[in-house]
Amino acid sequence: MAEDYGKLKVAQLKDILKERELPVSGVKADLIARLEEHDAASGQPTPTAAEAEAVAQGGANDAAAAPSESVPAGDSGEAAPATLAVKRAVEDDEAAEHVKRMRVDEEAAAAVPPANPIDSALPPAHSEAANEVPKVGDEADVTPAVIAESKVPAEALTAAAAAAPEEMNGAGNPKERLTDDDVSIAEADEPKREQADFVDTGAKVEEEEEEEEPPVYDFEPEEEGGRPADLYLDTINRSALDFDFERLCSVTLSHNNIYACLVDGKYFQGRGKTSPAYAHALNEDHHVFINLETQKVFVLPDGYEVNDASLADIQYLLKPTFDPPLLKRIDRSLAPAFDLAQKPYYPGFVGLNNMKFNSYMNAVVQLVLHVPPLRDYFILSPLPSSSSTSELVRRFAMLARKVWNPRQFKAQVSPHEFLQEVANASHGRFKITEHGDPIDFLSWLLNQLHRDLGGSKRPRSSIIYSTFQGEVRVDDQQIIKTGEFGTKPRFDVDREIKSSKTPFLFLALDLPPPPLYRDAVESNIIPQVPISQVLAKYDGETTREDPTSGLLRRWKITRLPPFLVVYYKRFTSNRFLEEKNPTIVNYPLRGVDMRDYVDGSQPISAYYDLTTNLALTTTTTTGVTSTSAEWKAHVHLRPPRDPKTGELADGIKEEDDKWFEMQDLVVREIEKGLVPLGETYIQIWERRTPTGSWDDMVKVDPPRPKKDPAKAGKSTAA
Repeated sequence: MAEDYGKLKVAQLKDILKERELPVSGVKADLIARLEEHDAASGQPTPTAAEAEAVAQGGANDAAAAPSESVPAGDSGEAAPATLAVKRAVEDDEAAEHVKRMRVDEEAAAAVPPANPIDSALPPAHSEAANEVPKVGDEADVTPAVIAESKVPAEALTAAAAAAPEEMNGAGNPKERLTDDDVSIAEADEPKREQADFVDTGAKVEEEEEEEEPPVYDFEPEEEGGRPADLYLDTINRSALDFDFERLCSVTLSHNNIYACLVDGKYFQGRGKTSPAYAHALNEDHHVFINLETQKVFVLPDGYEVNDASLADIQYLLKPTFDPPLLKRIDRSLAPAFDLAQKPYYPGFVGLNNMKFNSYMNAVVQLVLHVPPLRDYFILSPLPSSSSTSELVRRFAMLARKVWNPRQFKAQVSPHEFLQEVANASHGRFKITEHGDPIDFLSWLLNQLHRDLGGSKRPRSSIIYSTFQGEVRVDDQQIIKTGEFGTKPRFDVDREIKSSKTPFLFLALDLPPPPLYRDAVESNIIPQVPISQVLAKYDGETTREDPTSGLLRRWKITRLPPFLVVYYKRFTSNRFLEEKNPTIVNYPLRGVDMRDYVDGSQPISAYYDLTTNLALTTTTTTGVTSTSAEWKAHVHLRPPRDPKTGELADGIKEEDDKWFEMQDLVVREIEKGLVPLGETYIQIWERRTPTGSWDDMVKVDPPRPKKDPAKAGKSTAA
């Protein structure tokens, strides 16, 4: 009976089917129906649960090895043990009760109305009941069409799920729903259909006796706004970032819409699907990019923008921002800052990269960027960074920001972007591939910045003139050869003397010529001269003869600038060669008195302190452009001082007054006594002020900025 097979498990039913060489596929109800059909067709009595279990465990041979009591053979001629007949009568009642419970559950499930087509996953039935218009107040309209799984056997649910695809016809439309009689007929034919559809190949199909638990999936949490939490920010390599080079796409060589990869530091154009940046993100698996103009960060190839606080240091490195309190804190602080490698450095005292032969330009840049009012103007004023100025001014202002950045990733800066524009603006006069004269470059740079900032001939028309421009009176008189042989010409008060005032940005100081002949004792002695002797040229009494014009001249300073630039004429050239004068100039680092060389009508202070010094080191006596020439900048780390007495402020020690020697990337602290021992070439002296501030001394009249020549050319062509 069916109740006997219902007591068995699926694995036991399959073992019996295998013994009888029947298909073993299907659910438990199919297996039972297949066994009952086989029993009815063969005329064999239905075994009890104990008999079926014995057959499943030991097979037919084990059943034959049971106790020797036997019963008469059936139609099939097979003998059955006597104990099976005894147990069958006991278990028939339990099997009948099991069948009764299954029928009750099936009738209860059939009595539940079908689900709404909108809520149900099964196709709706085409019946008359489905086409009827529901009445208002009908209780069936508001009853939820939900079948509880607890009231339906698991086998029935599995059979319904397996038969669900059969309810669709070949055209994809739902078939007509069967009636109760049709369902019973279909269930009776189900074993035959299963036997025809499935062919037993002898392979063992394993099925779980109990339903498996649903798998547990772990999902990454999402941030607010729908963006995923993983933004690839952990792939950023800050040690590879360097925003000092020219903003040029490494693929297209274009300057427009440039992005920097924050993983390897390379520059690419655009972020569209056909852009080099998009291709780089796919090929190299680098996803985080920053726009060099807008400082916005994007993730490619997804294309969404990232706003994260951890990117603030990268955006600040790309474009440092300052305010007056920050610059004051930098100037007053005697403690160093630290880079990514935790190496100490002082903001402003960082090395500049030497691409090839730009050492002389690096030294000049160090001199200029350590002039406080000039530095403050290019960092704080909005004019140098605006689009109304030239590209040279904008790049110089950006270089100033990077050198004085207190949050560097590494204690060095590359002036490549600025020097590229220098080569363009000077029409190839100053290149990084050729040696040059620092004084020529300084003269060109100051005058070019003055013009690009809208400066004119007026004294305070630009920050350059307000900081460096002074005035000197020049007296000229024609030379008449009437004196005795060997006497020097002098000014004759009885004859006409022409006087003119000439503005200057730097003073040229002549060095005495070295001795032509030396004995054995003095062969290794380097000539030395005090600074007062070379400054005597501007005392208004010392005369110089100009052989080319036949004039006798003398000079007197009429206006001292806030910062005095002087250079020593160490190189003389003729048609054959250029020679260097090795004379050492002795000077104090503080308190040079300029009252003897300036007109007495000037009521200002004439004491100057050394700010920066450019020295030359070479192993030959050749010219300034020699390949062996090494240019070193000496820069003063100025501690706070009393503006009236010039002494160190309270709490400041003497060892806090430091000097640094900078040669390209090499920055090292040196003793103060070593600064005057080199072959000084250019110096910048700072005039003492009563308040210690330059706000009142250095003023700039509202300038008229000069437009970029490239933009002006385009507008003219248009």
